[in-house]
Amino acid sequence: REKSKYFYDGLSNLKKNYPKIISEVRGVGFILGLKLLSDNNEFLERLMDNKMLAVKASENVIRLFPPLTVEKKEIDEALSKLEKTCKE
Repeated sequence: REKSKYFYDGLSNLKKNYPKIISEVRGVGFILGLKLLSDNNEFLERLMDNKMLAVKASENVIRLFPPLTVEKKEIDEALSKLEKTCKE
């Protein structure tokens, strides 16, 4: 619970910092999604260029499925890659 809240809070901060890209953070536990205001295909391509995989979900949503054994430093790395993709 602690790690999933940490990840959710980090994604929420990204939403606050990039309101023209991310409109909503969705999900429960470690099954989280980002509703994008831009095309999720382009975002996913850029995310893969930054060495992170995510799954396309419903319209303009990407799903993030970290393993249950994820460490906080790995969550920080994922948040960093997501932020870099938002900047691009």
